[in-house]
Amino acid sequence: MHRPLLAQGLVLSLAPLGCSASPEIPEAYGKAVMTVNGEELVLDTGDDGKLPVPRLDDSWDVDCSLLNGETNLELVDHSKGRRGFYYLDLHLLGSQREGGDAAVVNMRMYVDDELFYGSCPATLRTSRQGSRQCKFSFAECDLNLLGGAQDVIQARLELASFHLKWCTVP
Repeated sequence: MHRPLLAQGLVLSLAPLGCSASPEIPEAYGKAVMTVNGEELVLDTGDDGKLPVPRLDDSWDVDCSLLNGETNLELVDHSKGRRGFYYLDLHLLGSQREGGDAAVVNMRMYVDDELFYGSCPATLRTSRQGSRQCKFSFAECDLNLLGGAQDVIQARLELASFHLKWCTVP
């Protein structure tokens, strides 16, 4: 009877150590610009996308992780109070890579209460400074409104660039 309790205690005490391949706290920085109904909307981590947002920040929710070996980024700007362009989710589709740099990224973006989505071509570069850093960049990608007419372009990602550091394995 004491052995299962001891084993459970050992597993619980070691669980936090197995969640990350790095002792560093994940962070992201960057900027995305999209157009909805002719209006330009921006999601910016600060200073034109140059200020990093750590994972444990009160005004942002950042989830930079590796899901099934592929990079995933989720950013939520809480200062916007769920208004405007406040949510971005990027998931790299590694099976679409060609030549190491070209990639396809599935993305979801919230503007107010509307969810836009699409698969967009991107460039992914892994930093030479460390294997746990990478940068996504995008340009001109059409997005659809969830529940909207599929043959009508509802929004457009004009450009986006994000730098990820110390992404963890969930």
